[in-house]
Amino acid sequence: MPQPAHKFLLLIILAGATCFTACGDQSDEAQGPAAGSVKTDSFPDAPDAAMQYVLGGLADANGAVLWEAMPQSYRADVNAIAQLAGSKIDPDIYDKVFATISRIATVFDKQKEFIYSSVLVDGKYDQAQVAQMRAAWPSVMNIVQALTNSSLSSAAKLQDFKGETFFANTMSTMLAQMDALSKLQPDNEGQSLADFKKVEIEYLEGTDTEAILKMSIPGQVAETENFIKVEGRWVPQEMADTWASQIVETRTKLEAIDPNQMLKQKPQILSVFVMVDGVLTQIEAAETQEQFDQALQSAMMPIMGLLMMGQSMKGGMMNSAPQTRPAMPVAP
Repeated sequence: MPQPAHKFLLLIILAGATCFTACGDQSDEAQGPAAGSVKTDSFPDAPDAAMQYVLGGLADANGAVLWEAMPQSYRADVNAIAQLAGSKIDPDIYDKVFATISRIATVFDKQKEFIYSSVLVDGKYDQAQVAQMRAAWPSVMNIVQALTNSSLSSAAKLQDFKGETFFANTMSTMLAQMDALSKLQPDNEGQSLADFKKVEIEYLEGTDTEAILKMSIPGQVAETENFIKVEGRWVPQEMADTWASQIVETRTKLEAIDPNQMLKQKPQILSVFVMVDGVLTQIEAAETQEQFDQALQSAMMPIMGLLMMGQSMKGGMMNSAPQTRPAMPVAP
């Protein structure tokens, strides 16, 4: 793990932010909260034991442990922000984004053999890199499928967002698939989520509500982190200090969104999706490498338009998201 493992808890903020900045075959709703859930009353009270508990859950790719590690008010904030975002976005555009992503994944998965030999790959990657691409493909498809079937995948689902279910199912799937991808990296050989179990946690000093923990990984320099107890959960001091202000800022910006502004751009945005859909039909129908390459070349213009539109939409949404985000740990 290139960065200290104790930064893992800050995944909570990023995962929460994902709920409103995001623009297996089972969805969150279908699978239910039991898939990766953990008992709330099993959460340790001692700070060092609590952190070891969360690290152990992450080592098993159990996203539910991140939700369980949040104070109750933080969970309510994440749900409320996601649901508010769902009420502010244009449902036709938002739903079309996820439907298009799903369609792209389906078409490309069907034509993946053409992709491995396409003009975008041929001559630019050696055989080892293409082999790595092949090995990574299933995990990438699983991540896309998890997102496009999750409670983030439509405006209606977002308005009914339940963090407990999302973290137990979608987050668990993504952790497992990202872990699989990390193992394919030559410079990351031997490192995985399982390495979280190697982290040694030592309680240095503190009170009933504050604690200083020393966290170390064999072969790396140990670091200390200040934690504070919030509603029975131990969270990094930095997180506790900034959480409330970030939530207030995010809520204020979301509430200030004017739906009429997006309405003016809606016809142009939807027309890009029509173009992309037409190109995907050509790509899907390709029966030879030449047909595939020609269809792929013709896709460049609408894809660039879609990317530019996505950047524009992301810019607007990012203005509604917390401006200061802690560093996410590099996936072990």
